Amino acid sequence: MLIWLLLTWAALAGELRVHMLDVGQGDAILIEAPGDKRVLIDAGTGKSGVSDLLKKRGIDSLNLVVATHPHADHIGGMAAVLKTFDVGMYVDNGMTHTTMTYSRTMQALEKRGVNYRAAVVGRTFNVGDEAKLTILHPRQTPLKGTRSDLNSNSVVLRLVHGRVCFLFTGDAEDPTERDLMNRGLKQCDVLKVAHHGSEHSTSDSFLRAVQPQVALISAGSGNRYGHPDPHALRRLEHAGVAIHRTDQRGTITVTSNGKTFSVTADGEAPRNQEASAEATALKPDDAKPAPTPSMAANPVNINTATTAQLDGLPGIGPSKAAAIVGYREQNGPFKTCSDLTAVYGIGAKTVAGLADRCITEDIQ
Repeated sequence: MLIWLLLTWAALAGELRVHMLDVGQGDAILIEAPGDKRVLIDAGTGKSGVSDLLKKRGIDSLNLVVATHPHADHIGGMAAVLKTFDVGMYVDNGMTHTTMTYSRTMQALEKRGVNYRAAVVGRTFNVGDEAKLTILHPRQTPLKGTRSDLNSNSVVLRLVHGRVCFLFTGDAEDPTERDLMNRGLKQCDVLKVAHHGSEHSTSDSFLRAVQPQVALISAGSGNRYGHPDPHALRRLEHAGVAIHRTDQRGTITVTSNGKTFSVTADGEAPRNQEASAEATALKPDDAKPAPTPSMAANPVNINTATTAQLDGLPGIGPSKAAAIVGYREQNGPFKTCSDLTAVYGIGAKTVAGLADRCITEDIQ
């Protein structure tokens, strides 16, 4: 029996779970990663009771909280989360809002003294020992003059766990999707459909770029906005994407072992799927074998690593490692891994080769 328990524990130790919580007409996503790391993306409406939902799952602290944008259906429960749980770090898109919901959130953030980071494209967090979370949007210069600038500048995140990839899009709209595609958006297995499946997102061209196998939609049953929009659903169906909706199935959980993933909903059996081989593929010029969980297991924080640790990174070596340490001592921490190109002797090709190992933030 003891041997069986040990083998079972070992098999489960590397699992990552992404829960799209059933919060009605809003968004709240909980990530439980190897190494007991927990990330919350958005917190639903004030009436959705996200704090209670987290407590029921045995959550007592959160390593990282991300607010994709300051609309009430995404941060309505955020003040309660910040007051209830110990939060290691808080990230948002840096855009303010005039609502009391936003004011209460920022007051709670300041009162608890939570470590704050503005979303910066390329900023990468370790999520346990086997997964990385990277900010893809917004850019330093926000999109302006769109149908909704707050939506279009949502924080977009890419989570990679071995060969399995998740794309979280907040309420991103068509201008966001075009910007991401123009910058070389990669394939991803699981897509959190933007803006609750509205007509303003999830274009055919975006789906061709992402090629998701699974789409997750968070929407309230019978909501007055008509979400998800029938046109968006047809585009997903035409692309051959399996659709999972909280208004139909309740909380939806995707479980990854780094190679395959399964989708479950409240009281339902898992639906297993293989991760796409392209989930973490690089551009042809930088081609190399797709990452495996063992490759992702040893990320290096370029802001805290010693010269010996940096020396172990592909394409670096002792002289470049020393140059990295010297540069950050003189200029401060790197915001993104791409900033390494400012170090003498390190070019874009070297940085591309570090994609699976480089991080800039350790969440505590």
